[in-house]
Amino acid sequence: MRRLMIAAMVLAAVACKVEKTDNGTYKVESTTAANDAAAKAKNNAKKAGDELKSETKELGEKIKAGAEQVKASDAAKKIKAGAKEAAQGIKQGAGELAQSAGKKLQKVGKDAQKSSETTETTSTTSTTTTRKH
Repeated sequence: MRRLMIAAMVLAAVACKVEKTDNGTYKVESTTAANDAAAKAKNNAKKAGDELKSETKELGEKIKAGAEQVKASDAAKKIKAGAKEAAQGIKQGAGELAQSAGKKLQKVGKDAQKSSETTETTSTTSTTTTRKH
């Protein structure tokens, strides 16, 4: 499509008559052949753009349909079920770990209470006497 546009511009430039005016500007006079060529190039570019648009739309629809088929396939269902089962296993393992940690913490707490009950506290008092001479 880019080549088509470049070719149309080159054709239009070659088919035009360019004259320099007295005030230093250029005047472009196009011929009927150049106008016809430009119109034809414009129509061809429009057709190519429309075809590209419709082909792109069809391709998008095909991709969407393929994605839907994959989503509904047995393999996708098995993967989904496997992911759910793995998540359940992780939850169960985390729960068991928390229970085990809780039991160990309870045991440590009970041991600490027991040791505080059996420990005897003794206090020592010292007296200092000072004599004057």
